[in-house]
Amino acid sequence: MEKEARQPNPAKAFKKGLSEIKYKDLPEVRKNLMSILKVTTMQSVRNYANGLVDNLDVDKARQIEDLFASYGVKHPWGL
Repeated sequence: MEKEARQPNPAKAFKKGLSEIKYKDLPEVRKNLMSILKVTTMQSVRNYANGLVDNLDVDKARQIEDLFASYGVKHPWGL
């Protein structure tokens, strides 16, 4: 029995935003994302960033937008 691959949801992905963050700021952004998303591993953050997690609520989405805005990224959503 094969496991069905999850399809990314670009509307809930923020990989585009991560690509616009300066390299020197990435560790701090990742740490803040882990806190916002309430996860403990970078793989979990990557799953959210790639749109593989469907339960991204509005409150978390706003916090993510605010985080990216503080680093000058206006449109973080997308792949």
